[in-house]
Amino acid sequence: MTLSNIRVGFFVLYTSLMVFSTGAIAEEKPLWEFGAGVASLYNPDYLGADQETAYALPIPFINYRGKLIRADRDGVRGFIYESEKLDLNLSFSGSLPVNSKDNDTREGMDDLDLMLEVGPTLQYQLFKSSRHLWRADWPVRGGFSVGDKFMAYQGWTTNPRLHHEMDVNRWKLTTTLGPVFSDSRYHGFYYDVDPQDVRTGRDYYRSDSGYTGTRFSTGLKRRIGDYFVAGKLTYYTIEGASNEHSPLIKKNDYFGVSFVLVWVFGQSETMVSVE
Repeated sequence: MTLSNIRVGFFVLYTSLMVFSTGAIAEEKPLWEFGAGVASLYNPDYLGADQETAYALPIPFINYRGKLIRADRDGVRGFIYESEKLDLNLSFSGSLPVNSKDNDTREGMDDLDLMLEVGPTLQYQLFKSSRHLWRADWPVRGGFSVGDKFMAYQGWTTNPRLHHEMDVNRWKLTTTLGPVFSDSRYHGFYYDVDPQDVRTGRDYYRSDSGYTGTRFSTGLKRRIGDYFVAGKLTYYTIEGASNEHSPLIKKNDYFGVSFVLVWVFGQSETMVSVE
């Protein structure tokens, strides 16, 4: 499988697991739904890069509301413990691969493989009403690259954050804010420069553990009949980060934008109570 095929495959898988639910009031919804749509994404090649990549791809849509496994707005996750205010689940994330031939800063270096992240996420409900939800989230995930070595461990990362959801005229507004911390191995995957990669303007570098940056995101989503529509804006700053002096970091902040439109054309007859 080529790098470009992996890039497309991961993006399709990742975006297909989005859901755009409405309201914080419990209601009956199908156990599963499926459909298809289109997704677009505009982000830097990696955190700290000064070059961006845009994608526009057809995607499948999967929404599963099981008791132990769910595929929804938070991605794919498995519940370990669930109570009225405190939840512990297994969550997944990741980042797209980068072809170094397409990035001037990484020219001549090995490509960045697809990164998959998995680990527990602790969620504590701070406040909930018919229109608002405030929650404290603390995910801790291990990173695993998919390349010549399948699922090679690449360190850990964590993003303790404040999560807020609000209903606005049939739209759901979701906002998150929090710092990111990672170990030296995880940072090194993106920021290390080995002796053979040294050249003018790109000195040898070894990454440190610590502060990665701060992430803020806000997004709107809504279901209109058999359609889901959503847009998301993300801001990331790495000012003062542990590895801001890596020669591979060329920019200290960035905005990312994504948009998804989905048509849902199938669902189960079985209904479940969800919020």
